[in-house]
Amino acid sequence: MPTFNQGQVNFGTPGGNTTDSASLSTRRLYDFSDRIADLAPDESPFFVYLSKVGKVPTTDSQFRFLEDRTKVHMTDRSFLIKGAQTLAAAGSNTTLLVDTSGGASVDFLIKGMVVQFAEHPNTGTPNDGSGDTTLDTEAITQAIGRIESVSHGASDTSIVVKTVEASSGSTQLLQDDGEAVIIGTSYEQGSGAPDVFSQKLDDGFGYTQIFKTACEMSNTARATVYRGYADEWDRIWNLKLREHKIDIERAMLFGMKGSRSGIQYTDGIVGHIIKNGTATNGSIGAYAESTPYLASYATSELTFDGLLTAFETMYDPARGGSDKKLCLVSRPVMSHFNKLNGGFVSASLTDGDTRYNFPSSKGAFGHTVLSVDTVHGSASMVAEPLFRNNASGHMAFVDLDQVAYRPLVGNGMNRDTSITTNVQQADEDLRKDMILTEAGLEVTLPETHALINLEGV
Repeated sequence: MPTFNQGQVNFGTPGGNTTDSASLSTRRLYDFSDRIADLAPDESPFFVYLSKVGKVPTTDSQFRFLEDRTKVHMTDRSFLIKGAQTLAAAGSNTTLLVDTSGGASVDFLIKGMVVQFAEHPNTGTPNDGSGDTTLDTEAITQAIGRIESVSHGASDTSIVVKTVEASSGSTQLLQDDGEAVIIGTSYEQGSGAPDVFSQKLDDGFGYTQIFKTACEMSNTARATVYRGYADEWDRIWNLKLREHKIDIERAMLFGMKGSRSGIQYTDGIVGHIIKNGTATNGSIGAYAESTPYLASYATSELTFDGLLTAFETMYDPARGGSDKKLCLVSRPVMSHFNKLNGGFVSASLTDGDTRYNFPSSKGAFGHTVLSVDTVHGSASMVAEPLFRNNASGHMAFVDLDQVAYRPLVGNGMNRDTSITTNVQQADEDLRKDMILTEAGLEVTLPETHALINLEGV
């Protein structure tokens, strides 16, 4: 078996004389899956975290998974009104159309649910999105109605609502795409069991990707004694193992799921967020199913106040995620945080102002971790050395409960990282070994992950 010590690997001469390259009886297969994560962990922190806490083998190169949004739907049970409509006065019924554009599901609507229709004007005219800061004089209004029936048509869903009470005392205008919120149920005395709606699980899939790295040296070179290193073959092997692991790290950061011409490509966390997110310039984006938070900030905007505002959105319980996330950041971003560490409330703070403390410590897997705790949630910031060039401003917030490393393991075969020795042709006067990994990244509940790009670092 190969030896492995402090980031070095030594395969020696398995099976006898390896200078006789015509003999392939010396070919051997070594399982390296449990050790590769320990090799230079600072160079590939995401892979290390995945290997240590999120490894889930798959028996299929196209692996499937289920997404449970029960927590999401329980927290944010709302829908939008389609078209401007008028809600009748108390005691009367109104037939309302429900906006299901964009695939919005309203399967949860049943008879007996109580609905809140509210107008809370605070900028300009109600719900106009103008951003007008003029003090609004319109009254805050609210009406409560009970769903009497639900009809799911081929193109539209309609509901019949009996108005229970309205703050206006009469009819109430409902804006197009105005929000309606379920606030419970109500049934008459002696009534039977209510209708049932099912909380369906969403089905997703991903691909494994085959990673290969070769290590090759002529037998002449292997027999030569070089200065500076006891065994040149071991030196090259150590570099190739690190190269292989970093290749996996790159794919699981920046990859996008796909299958082309019989070759499969895995998802990467950044690639997945960019593909599925809607970019904003530091503004608050409302929760949308399967849509991660994606935003750009100028360095002057990412004060503690700015970060807190972003956390308010990213850690919204309606997104269904954890309040603790791994945050992979570029080294310039890590420097930015360390410079602000202590003077982080606003961009204008001076050395004499009140300071916040973001402690750093050694994490469980050997990485330096900068801890950022807020009232909304916390982030463990770890430097990601591959966030450079066009990714030099990246901050990737990863919910570790919603990602998994999926190596292909089945039928007695383990396609996680392995090493096959002596794969050279029989007539070649050289030694060639191969490192192979077949694995993919599973990303569930994309809305629990986020990417902030800090411009100008």
